[in-house]
Amino acid sequence: MHYITTNKYKLTEYQNQKNIVYGKAEEKKPLKILKTTFLIFILSLISAIPAFALGWSRGISRNAWWYDLGNGNYHKASWQWLDGNNDGISECYHFDDYGWMAENTITPDGYTVNQSGAWTVNNVVQTKSINTSNTSVNEQYERELLSRINQYRAAHGLSTLQESAGLNHLAKTRAGECSVLFSHTRPQGGSITNEADVCGEIIASGQRTPMKTVQAWQNSTSHNQLMLRPDFVRFGAGYYLDARGNDYWVVLFSFYN
Repeated sequence: MHYITTNKYKLTEYQNQKNIVYGKAEEKKPLKILKTTFLIFILSLISAIPAFALGWSRGISRNAWWYDLGNGNYHKASWQWLDGNNDGISECYHFDDYGWMAENTITPDGYTVNQSGAWTVNNVVQTKSINTSNTSVNEQYERELLSRINQYRAAHGLSTLQESAGLNHLAKTRAGECSVLFSHTRPQGGSITNEADVCGEIIASGQRTPMKTVQAWQNSTSHNQLMLRPDFVRFGAGYYLDARGNDYWVVLFSFYN
């Protein structure tokens, strides 16, 4: 199944294939100076928004653990290697469709977890050391992704885009979220284009390298249009590799300096 939906404000492509790529753009009008009374109202709303803490949390509606990603989202329907006590060693945990960690049971896919939720084999907790080089590999992939997009734009006579630390941060977050729910809709609802500076998003999975990822976007009409939009000014990239070796790629675009 393959279909594309477009209108003046959004452009999205969906592909029901093993290696899926998505593209989305949303027009945003230039920001205007708000009246003082409206600013006060907005600030009062912001102060009411709850803060989210990264890490393990015990449920209120259920006596079970879940893992907060620090932005209101959480791991679900997956296995995750997590270093919960920051000792440099990760254990592997299973989360169900609702985000609850399995404890002292056999998971639906046949693996045993102990009372702490850690995966065990013959009563031995399975662990792996955190490879600090992973961060540098991720950053290398992200830089290459942006570089290839800029080279592609330059080859079409367009200005290159400026890398944004803020968009990089959001794109890294989105790449992790895509491992939970591969969609432009975030795991707990809403779109990243609701963020003030984000005007477009393209995502991919299963492409393995920056070169293949950009090539897949070039071969998709909607993604290609996004990469070649002349009014974009800044961009940022995120890459995430989950415990099962699945790769997720995100690039965010902005009209604003």
